[in-house]
Amino acid sequence: MGTDIYMEWQGKTEADNDKQMEAILSVAGNVGYLRASIHMINENAVLRTVFPEKYWNERSKDEYDFKAGFEKLERLGIEYLQAVISGKEMEEPEGSNNLASGKQAAAAISQALAKAGWKLGGNEQIQVYCGKVEDFREAVEWLNEVFYFFEFGIRLQEKGLKPFPYISW
Repeated sequence: MGTDIYMEWQGKTEADNDKQMEAILSVAGNVGYLRASIHMINENAVLRTVFPEKYWNERSKDEYDFKAGFEKLERLGIEYLQAVISGKEMEEPEGSNNLASGKQAAAAISQALAKAGWKLGGNEQIQVYCGKVEDFREAVEWLNEVFYFFEFGIRLQEKGLKPFPYISW
């Protein structure tokens, strides 16, 4: 559970799809795949901020401006790393009030599983841990993959292939 983002573009081949599928067990921005699991609160906040709402709710196929997004990501990356270092959660982006925050989503999943009769350790509710990335190196590696994703999008954009993010959450 969480957020999966696949790069889509004109002329995308089956081999391109295969590269993204091979990357699914990790994060591979250089082939157009990003992931943030549900407990990655700050990482999901970064993704919700850099990609407009239309890609989240409407699954828009409009070309995304990766060059402009890269500039936004550079500023946002500093805020993200500061949040990781200080152990704080980033603010929800404006305009995303119609989606639950990571904690709210986790609580909703927990309640739904409890209603379905799932039990863990004898309790009637499954607790979903929503922590922060505690390892600074992991945070830097994840952020680098997001930059690789944007650099890949810029290269596709420069070739006129109209790239856009396909977001599954």
